[in-house]
Amino acid sequence: MGSGLTVLVVLNGDIDSAFLAQQLATADRVVAADGGAAAVTAAGGVSDAIVGDGDSLDESEFTKAQAANPDVEIRRFPTAKDATDAELALRAALEANPERIVVVGAFGGARLDHELATVMLLANQRWRDCDVVLADGCRDVRLVTDRAQILGRAGDLVTLLAVGGPAENIRSSGLAYELHGRSLEVGTSLGVSNELTGSTATLDVGSGMVLLVHEHGSSRN
Repeated sequence: MGSGLTVLVVLNGDIDSAFLAQQLATADRVVAADGGAAAVTAAGGVSDAIVGDGDSLDESEFTKAQAANPDVEIRRFPTAKDATDAELALRAALEANPERIVVVGAFGGARLDHELATVMLLANQRWRDCDVVLADGCRDVRLVTDRAQILGRAGDLVTLLAVGGPAENIRSSGLAYELHGRSLEVGTSLGVSNELTGSTATLDVGSGMVLLVHEHGSSRN
């Protein structure tokens, strides 16, 4: 989108407070999904918007979030709705026309179904033109439909998974097991546990969608 803005979306999953504080320091806008607002406040940040049905944010934490930012925008939704709080928060984040959306708190928590659904939200056409990444300081997940650069360290694990159909003509540079025009099929594990050979790798996807999972500082050894 080219705006240069970064919006931080904070969900109610497992969150490393130090990593969250780092993201808060560089974000232009912060959108919290329910209980994510408590994590923002605990990390010394302020929420610009709180989105959701209120089921994971108790009244005391809500009061703290409002005290930290009296102008916080509140968007309440009914419990019975057609989208998760994570999707609603991403929609709210997109309204700022950001170049990048960083989602913290997408992993862990008590609901595996919500975690899987949040990962699959990356395939939504609505924010395809924006760089959306799910991150927790140890790993990040993003969708690749054309070219991506992977920055890390030698030995970092990289997994590639096709979503929504086959991904074809995939080429890589800087991975231990290079892809030279290979295809990935949905429901196969061919792309699991590749790794960086240096600090940088590139991935080109000819057609289709690929989930790129980058585990920082990890190795099969």
